Amino acid sequence: MIDKKEAKSAYKLQEKLGAVVAYKNISKNKFYLDIAPDLPGLKNRFEFSRKTGIGVPLAIDKDWKSNDFELLVLEELKKDELQTPKAFKKI
Repeated sequence: MIDKKEAKSAYKLQEKLGAVVAYKNISKNKFYLDIAPDLPGLKNRFEFSRKTGIGVPLAIDKDWKSNDFELLVLEELKKDELQTPKAFKKI
């Protein structure tokens, strides 16, 4: 069994990957830009929203139909070692 302290420190040592993303409405050819301080988490939430219709981002809620949207990663951003989580979210 993994020790909680070891798991916590291993999580903190993981490289953080953020991104500038766009939600593309395929039928209307509209783009909604957003930032994601946790790109893998955003991808998981987007896929969950597509499957269930729950947890849709507010910016695209009015136009939401799961088959009409796709997630595009425009630029990936890596968190600097000296950068605080708060500063990384503001990028």
